[in-house]
Parts: sequence; C-alpha cells; structure tokens
Amino acid sequence: MIRGGVPDMRATRAKSKAPFTILIVEDNATDVELMLHALESADLKPLGGDFEMEVRAKAEGALQLLEERAVDLVLTDMMLPGMDGLDLVSRIQRIDPNLPVLVVTRMNAVSLAVDAMRRGAFDYVLKPVNAEDLGVRLHRAIRISEIMRRHSVYEQQDRQEFTANSFVGSGAAFERITRNIREASQGRSTVLITGETGTGKGMIARAIHQQSAERDRPFQVIDCTTVPDGMMESELFGHVRGAFTGAIVDKPGLIELANSGTVFLDEIGELPLFLQAKLLRMLEDSEVRPVGGTRVRRITSRFIAATNRDLEARVREGTFRKDLYYRLAVVSIRVPPLRERRDDIPVIARHLLGKLAQSMGKTQCHFDEAAMEILVSYSWPGNGRELRNVLERTIMLATDDIIQARDIRNLLPQSEAESLGSVDPSLAALPYMEAKERALDEFTKSYLRVKLSQHGGIITKAAEDSGIPRQHFSLLMKRFLGGEDIENS
Repeated sequence: MIRGGVPDMRATRAKSKAPFTILIVEDNATDVELMLHALESADLKPLGGDFEMEVRAKAEGALQLLEERAVDLVLTDMMLPGMDGLDLVSRIQRIDPNLPVLVVTRMNAVSLAVDAMRRGAFDYVLKPVNAEDLGVRLHRAIRISEIMRRHSVYEQQDRQEFTANSFVGSGAAFERITRNIREASQGRSTVLITGETGTGKGMIARAIHQQSAERDRPFQVIDCTTVPDGMMESELFGHVRGAFTGAIVDKPGLIELANSGTVFLDEIGELPLFLQAKLLRMLEDSEVRPVGGTRVRRITSRFIAATNRDLEARVREGTFRKDLYYRLAVVSIRVPPLRERRDDIPVIARHLLGKLAQSMGKTQCHFDEAAMEILVSYSWPGNGRELRNVLERTIMLATDDIIQARDIRNLLPQSEAESLGSVDPSLAALPYMEAKERALDEFTKSYLRVKLSQHGGIITKAAEDSGIPRQHFSLLMKRFLGGEDIENS
C-alpha cells in the first residue's frame, strides 16, 4: 500500500483492537526504506499489538495527519522541505505534550537534535539507523509517554470531579472532613490523607489546594503506583546530562515542575524504601538533587500525600519509614468509607443522579423510596467510585424516569443483592430505624468475627485485609465484640 506518496508497511505482532501507530516524517525515499527496515528488525514485541507505520514527506502533512487521527509515536528527520524538524517538534508539543517524538539526524548535526530536545523531543537517533539502538530508544520513549498520559488523565478526572462538586454530604463525618479541608488550606504543613480506594482522597487534596494561597500555581499529581522503580527517582527529582544512557540534556523532575505550587503524592504507601529516604531528605531540606547532579535546587512546594494502606502497620512491618510517616502526617485527614457515612448516601446519590442524568439527557430521573433503601443498605466496598458507576449504568438501563429497587439490585453483586431483598421476620416487628440499626450491628459483629477467624485472631492482619485502619478496627471490636476472647496481636 502507498500512503502519502511513499511506501507504507504494517508489521503484525499480536492481535489487538487498536494498532500502535508510528508516524515517520522523511522526504528521502531511501532513508524511509532504511527506517522501515530498522523498525521491522527492532524487537518491538514487548509493546504488543498490531503495528502500523504512517509516512509523510513534509511536516505539514504530518501535522494534518495528527489532526485527523491518533498517533502513538513520531520519528522525524531534522532536514525537511518547507517547515523543518525543529518547528515540527514545537508544533507537536502544542498539540500533545505527551506524544513521544524521536528526531533522526546525522552525526554532523547532533547539535540540531539537542536543540529539538530542548523544544520537547524525547530523544534522537543517528543515521544510518541501527535497529537495536532504535528498539531501545522506542521502548524508553513509550514507557515515559504512558506514565505522563496516566498522570494527565488522572489529573483531568480529578479536576472534573472537583469542579462538579462531587464531594457532598450532610452528616457529622462530612462536616468533619470539610472542616479538615478548611484548616489544612490555611497553612503549608504536609498533609496525609488516608482512606479506602474510591473515597475521594484525590478530590480532597485538590480542594485543599484550591482553597490555599497556592490556588493559582501548579497542582502536580504523582501516582506512585504507575512509575517503575527504576525510573521513579528520575521522574521525581529530575536528572542532569550524562546521568545515564540517553540523558543528553538536563530535565527537571515532576516535583521541580510544581515549584511554589502543590505536589500530590498519591498512594505514597507504594513508594520503595530507598526513595522514601530521598523523599524525607527533600522534605526536611526543601531541596532536590537531580540524578547525577552535584548541585541542589531549592523548592517551595507544598506536599500532600494519600494512601489506602495502613501506614502504621507498614511502619511496624519495616516497609515504610517511621520518620517519613511522621513527617507526612503533620496534618492527618481520615476519609471514612461510605458504609460509615450512610446518612450521607442519600445526599450523594441524589447529587450524582442529577449530574449523570443531565449529561444523558434524562433530567427528570429520581429514586423511589425502595431504591434509596437499597442504596443506603448496601456496603459499597468500592465507595463513591462504585456508587457513581452503579448509578451511571442504572440511568442508562432504566426504562423510565423513576429509579426503582430492582434497577439498583440488578447491578449489585448477587449474593448481597439477595440479602438486601430479604428481612428477618423478628426485625420486621420493630420500628424501621431500630430494625435497621440492629441489622447493621449484627452484620458488623459477623464480619469482624469472620475476618479475625481468617487471620488467626491477629488484629493487624484482619484490619489490613478489611481495608480498615487498625485503630478503627480495634474500636469496632471493642464496641461490637466486647469481652469476647480475641487474641490481640
């Protein structure tokens, strides 16, 4: 097949729905053939999927293609007719800063490649292109691009959620959290936010930033679960030229890019021990030292961390530094799961229903009483994120504007959905609120006993498996199990 007046080829590695597309920008037909051959010979199997090569002879044609379809990587010559490679790199940066661009140049024009990297290109490749070298540089570029895209998506979703004012409620827990947010935003102390997955920790971090004096400065999200250990130090602190193979220019780290703003370290509990020490030193000294560098760079950012782990338990296990834990937890905010804020569920559910229904053109949607009872009674192990997903599917599948109990129950795990549809006859004789309270108490007792039994009575392990901080788990035991003979380990 011929595309853009020059040969095009497709290399199939494994079946996938979306082909991985590499755009080659080169006007010399011989060089195009050589690059296509190098790409065909490079070991690209770790990337997986179908591969598609698009070729354009001019920068203008490449830009037109980028407007028409998604491209995963650009490989461009520096010397092009019309717009040159330098200007093309600058234009691509404005279109998509996370799209990796590798520039191709000859040995006598390496200075142009370095200039291109200063404009945003990821790396350069020398002509004649070596397949092995090209494969290494492609893999590195794609890994970094994927990390940055995940950061970008995460931040965008988080911003949308905050803008939509999704964190709502009316109960005591909600009032406590809003008070915590207000107090934390008044200073610059480090903040540690703890809570299960889906409880809105990222939203709370952004709320603190938006109410602080740094609201007009960057809010840099760093998800500690998405960056490989071997790359984390460079991503956090940056690197200098020559620090490692491929580091041909100085690059600032994510922390430095947020200077004078707020750095949000999400899932801090997953950070390796050796980086915990470096992070602690940075927090203590307010300085970063790039990888391979001898000079430190002063920073004035504010730091907020979040985790769904029990860091106190991790400190005891030796997998998290005690000094770092205390340094992060200057201000501590615990976000309770939905099952501990059942009074808030009607408010949250109605708020989300209104937002989601409006986006789907179903503005008259509302819950009947039985549907709301199901929502309040369900345990919501996925918390607010699960609630949102269930409501979104419910609205899509509902046949009319009234959301009924069966609409909700059909989308919940079958075992729990069935239990929600049945009532103990002894409870039915009691007033509603008393019956509900007693049923919830019995569930909590049974749950605690099962978890403790599963872990041989070891509270720390039972708490961690439950996703409940150990201190809170112990309080639940004291309240619901009383004097039962339980090993306290």
